[in-house]
Amino acid sequence: RAVREAFVRLHEDGPERGGGPDIGEYQGIPLNDAARFRAETWSPSIWTVPEHQCIPHPADYGPSFSNLRIWKDVDPKSNEVTAWHTQMAWMSPTRTIWMDGRPHPPEYAAHTWQGFSTGVWEGDTLTVKTTHLKPAFVRRNGIPRSEKATMVEHFTRHDNILTWITIVTDPAYFTEPFIRSRNFVVNPGYQPTPYPCTVEIEVDRPEGTVPHYLPGTNSFLSEWAAKQHLPMEAVKGGAETMYPEYVLKLKNLPSAKAVPAQ
Repeated sequence: RAVREAFVRLHEDGPERGGGPDIGEYQGIPLNDAARFRAETWSPSIWTVPEHQCIPHPADYGPSFSNLRIWKDVDPKSNEVTAWHTQMAWMSPTRTIWMDGRPHPPEYAAHTWQGFSTGVWEGDTLTVKTTHLKPAFVRRNGIPRSEKATMVEHFTRHDNILTWITIVTDPAYFTEPFIRSRNFVVNPGYQPTPYPCTVEIEVDRPEGTVPHYLPGTNSFLSEWAAKQHLPMEAVKGGAETMYPEYVLKLKNLPSAKAVPAQ
């Protein structure tokens, strides 16, 4: 196996690595009404539930947060690469990208956090298709992504810079593909360390409690818009808010006012 390591350079996902997005901050994401409904009833306290504390980041979300390790499998007889592997630092999720031409499994096959990935070279770019992803999220503020989603990725290296583009199509929650890009810088001395996760009771609550908001009761949804002096219509997201020309529409929309917490 030949090993190549890299670490992330903050780019589009820089804010995700800090405090994370605010509740109600959905602009720039092509979510539909069903996704918005789920996001508005989501509570961040869900992460304190023991069953949720050690869930790894899925393949489409993990690159936002972690150092990256890449290595390959080589067939000893043909000398051809049969698979590439990626491992993110946070929770150590590991993916296999099959390069041997094998087909994707049937739709009813098991779904996993990393999905099932196959790759082909298109010039100097590795293009990867991933299916069979478990349902997860696309932001840390409750925007969901369904098990029906598929992902196409493009890995392109320019000298010591690796650009990683992900394109997620989700017929359940997106009206258009959701595109992200990340940049990584090669670090030959990088050594990944184990990332054990231990479940703890962080908040005492009755067994079976699932933190959430009933529809129409989340009083925090307007805080982000009010703080940034943005219209509520804009921060609710949707495909329209992804494009530069949406700025022209913003000029004619009223800014939001915060709603006091109940």
